[in-house]
Amino acid sequence: MNVLQITSAGACVTLRLNRPEKRNALNKALLQAIRDALNTLRHERHLKLLIIRSAGDKAFSAGADIKEQTMFTPQQAYDHMRWGQAIFDEIEHFPLPTLAVIDGFALGGGLELALACDMRFATTRSSFGNPEITLGNHPGWGGTQRLPRLIGQSFAREIMFSGLPVSAERALQMGLVNQLFVPETLDAGVCRFAEAICQHYTPALRTLKAVTEAANHTDMERGQQLEASSVSRLWGAAAQKEAQYAFFNKT
Repeated sequence: MNVLQITSAGACVTLRLNRPEKRNALNKALLQAIRDALNTLRHERHLKLLIIRSAGDKAFSAGADIKEQTMFTPQQAYDHMRWGQAIFDEIEHFPLPTLAVIDGFALGGGLELALACDMRFATTRSSFGNPEITLGNHPGWGGTQRLPRLIGQSFAREIMFSGLPVSAERALQMGLVNQLFVPETLDAGVCRFAEAICQHYTPALRTLKAVTEAANHTDMERGQQLEASSVSRLWGAAAQKEAQYAFFNKT
C-alpha cells in the first residue's frame, strides 16, 4: 500500500496521507514520500493549489511514528528533527497556496504538518494538540516556532505546556483553523474554495505567495517595495488584460 496517495483534479493536486491503520502517523517513509512529491510538483506549471489531507475520518495525523524514535541517541534525535523541519519548511515555502484539510485529530507532528500549510480547514469532530510534553519533551518539527507566530504566544503556550487537546470550535476562535465544517459538508466546502483559487492566473498566485511570505521576514517598507515590483511585473500580461476586460464587462 502506498503511504501517500497523489491525485489531481484540474489545477489542484491532493496529497493524501494513507496510513489509516496507524492513525496516519508520520513515519520516515511517509515523510520522504511527501518530500519527493513536493520536489516534483513545484515544477508543474499548471498547478494552482496543493491540498494535504488524510485517509479515514479518525485522524489527520497522530503525529510522529514514535516507534521509530524510541532508540534514538541524542544526536540521532537532533538529526531527525532537522530532517523533519526541512520537509515542513518545503511545504511552507511551496511556491503556490497550500491547504491542510483536517478531519479527526491533528496531534504532535500532525499539527506541525498542518501548521506548515498556508491555510487549514477542519471538521467539527477534529481536535488539535501538542502532547509531546507528556512524553517529557516538546515539539521538534517547527511547532514551537510556527504555532506562536500563527495564534500568539499565550494560546500557543497553553497548548504546548498543557499537552491537552483543543476542540475544533476553540481552534477556530484562536485562529488556528480558517474554516470549520460539519463532516458532511467538508468536501463541498473544500471544492468551492479550490474552484475559487483555480480560476486565477497562475503567475499571479505564485507571485502573491512569494510576496505574502516576505511579510514574515522583512520590514514594511521593503515589503511594500516587493509588492509594487511584483504588481509591475504582472502588469500587461495577456491573462491580466483578459481578467481586467472580463471585470469591466460584467453583465
